Amino acid sequence: MTDTTHSHASHLVATRRRALPEKNAGLSEMVPSQHEGNVGDDLGALVKAIRVIAQAIDTRSKAMARLSGLTIPQVVVLAGIRDLGEVTTNSLSRHVDLSPGTVVAILDKLAERGFVERYRSPTDRRIVHSRLTQQGAEILARAPSLLPDDAVDAITRMPQDDRAALVTAFRSVAGLLRGIS
Repeated sequence: MTDTTHSHASHLVATRRRALPEKNAGLSEMVPSQHEGNVGDDLGALVKAIRVIAQAIDTRSKAMARLSGLTIPQVVVLAGIRDLGEVTTNSLSRHVDLSPGTVVAILDKLAERGFVERYRSPTDRRIVHSRLTQQGAEILARAPSLLPDDAVDAITRMPQDDRAALVTAFRSVAGLLRGIS
């Protein structure tokens, strides 16, 4: 790790400790003080891994757009509608872990292309439902997997305990990063 990366990681540790809300005061017990020197290294490695993942997602997103004409968020929203059936924007937003505003923008683009149909509830005009059109179901069926085939194969071959640990680790990182701007 470069001195700059180590310095940045150490700064992150110090800033994070000062910013911890009272409810997270127990985190200090999870990182004993005698290991504080390793926290900066761990954070540096975590930042590097996240950058690698972000680059892989960007590369995959470009490949998906080239192959199907859909972005990853558009595929996620289409799959969410497929999974939930006729659904409100708020329910869909929670299901796909995107803000309602982002989901509305994606739905607008998908509706323009004829992949989803949006309509107001007959009982409450404030509520807007979305459903897949036949064209939307067809393009979703042809869309490539969100994960590259070699990653799916590698994950499939993992022992179940390793897969569970991987899912837990990714959910933990996602939870830590959620809401950070």
